[in-house]
Amino acid sequence: MVLTLAVLLAAAVLQTSSSAEPSYRSSVAYRNMVKLQRGIKSSVAEIEVHTKMRSFPPMSLTFHGHSYFQAPDMQAVVFDNVPGVIKGMVKDSPSIAPAPLWPKHYEVSIVSADGASTVFHLVSRDPNDMVQSADVTTDDATGEMRQLHFVNRNGSEVTNQQTYSRIESHDVVVSSNGSAHGSGYKAETETTFTGYQFNVAIPPEVFEQH
Repeated sequence: MVLTLAVLLAAAVLQTSSSAEPSYRSSVAYRNMVKLQRGIKSSVAEIEVHTKMRSFPPMSLTFHGHSYFQAPDMQAVVFDNVPGVIKGMVKDSPSIAPAPLWPKHYEVSIVSADGASTVFHLVSRDPNDMVQSADVTTDDATGEMRQLHFVNRNGSEVTNQQTYSRIESHDVVVSSNGSAHGSGYKAETETTFTGYQFNVAIPPEVFEQH
């Protein structure tokens, strides 16, 4: 078989392009995120949220609930007591799919990488998804998502800084501090996650309502 010069040049260009622009899935940060989230088939955690409303009228509120996860990608937060004045903020609370499912749910690009952390930009593939886009700052060495900034389709935005801890051999979020603003509200939040239970049965109706 004789390869023409044009074919050889085209192959060289494709090879150079492939090596110059590797998929985000080959990045250390993404691989470690996937590794971090393995082994948890389901989880339940108790949550406590302290909220300071900066819009009028200013006020501080505390409410409780539970956070649920069921592999591969079902998530729900159920609150026990949500004051009417912050129902809009709670409704705007976003979530992000587990890293192994990012290729299915998002168009993903790398915004920056400095060898210690990587910022991923995610754009939802689903036009009906509440979240329009998200920027995720990930610790390269651990795969922990340290900061998330969400832009929702209704114009609201949420930013969270997360802290992890090892519980029963799983690295999970134990606290989250952030801010949120949307139609009629502006708030700062502090959330704690305690009482984790892993790989337990969760009634399907928990996710059907959210």
